[in-house]
Amino acid sequence: MGKNSVVPFVVSGVVLLLALTGCVAPSPPPSNSVAPSPASPTAELSSAPASRFDVVCADLVTAGELEAVFGPTNYQPRTNWLPSLSPVKYAVQNTGGVSCTWGNDDVPVGGVANRAYQELTVQVLPDANAAQLERHTGDDPLDDSPAFGDTSSTRCVGSIRLCTSNIVVGDAWIDVFVDGVAVAEPAADADVTAIVAPVLTAITSRMSVAANNVAPTAAIDARTDCDVILPAETVQSVFEAAELPGYSIYNGGGWSVMTGAATLAGVTRCMVGPSGSDAMLANLEMLPHGAWALSAAEVERGVWDNHEAVSVAGVTEQSYLVCPVGAISACSVDFVVGDAWVRLGTFIDGQNPVSAPDPGKVLELAGYVASTLK
Repeated sequence: MGKNSVVPFVVSGVVLLLALTGCVAPSPPPSNSVAPSPASPTAELSSAPASRFDVVCADLVTAGELEAVFGPTNYQPRTNWLPSLSPVKYAVQNTGGVSCTWGNDDVPVGGVANRAYQELTVQVLPDANAAQLERHTGDDPLDDSPAFGDTSSTRCVGSIRLCTSNIVVGDAWIDVFVDGVAVAEPAADADVTAIVAPVLTAITSRMSVAANNVAPTAAIDARTDCDVILPAETVQSVFEAAELPGYSIYNGGGWSVMTGAATLAGVTRCMVGPSGSDAMLANLEMLPHGAWALSAAEVERGVWDNHEAVSVAGVTEQSYLVCPVGAISACSVDFVVGDAWVRLGTFIDGQNPVSAPDPGKVLELAGYVASTLK
């Protein structure tokens, strides 16, 4: 793949930019739906991959630094924060990288800004190299002067109190996203930069001395057969769409460590929706070797506390659903097939509140998907 288009500001808690794959003509759906079977207790799945760095989230950003950015706070690294819990976010960890988030639960809904929302996300990808950086930085090069680390690109916008920064120090590529900076308004870009810069310096300094002694993981190719994994006819049938939906194609690229990690980890994504529309009826993310995210250890850590434990047809391990009836929200179900973590999401129609039949539709479609991946 060559140089890709750039999205200079990546709202890491809301918009997920993935290394994605194209899809071809759809194949026929299964003729009959299968009722969900009871799931057994979560099996002993593989454990989290070893980090390439000898640093943990609590060491990366101090309480004082968080207060300097957000004001008085007691934020701790989050483990069960919904926007941070996805296959593509965990792809960073699957490559041996670091992924840490601090913030509150005032997440913007439906694209409507929430001024109370605060988030600091730090992601670090090991073994940064020229080809990797060129592929994912595209037309927005690392050209800050003066730079953080060896080279960097930082953009802050005062009107929305947001900063993004990509920093390379040694062989570590650091991506920092900050939203909800505590700054007197109206704020200039320079005002927000002045508040965030000391934290960027501190993170860079800590990563510069972090050891990287674990052997790298081999890159994995993402699947491209979306027509097999998520047939358009099946989506049409389950959601009773008037017209046969089509596939939206993502090309790998984008301005984030997350995108680079998704490429290396082989994240597959399939999106199905009405032709000519940005609305999606169904979307799928699959992380190879990501089943550990649903292991008993992660459940005990509280990662899935904000989800409903459910059964998906053909899946033996416990699955987890988010589909709040009555709320204007997307729905998603997370489940394991083999050693892969699969997330099947749907916006239903994306405008009206989730209705009582919608969770059942999501689970029905998940059963189809599980059968295609066996």
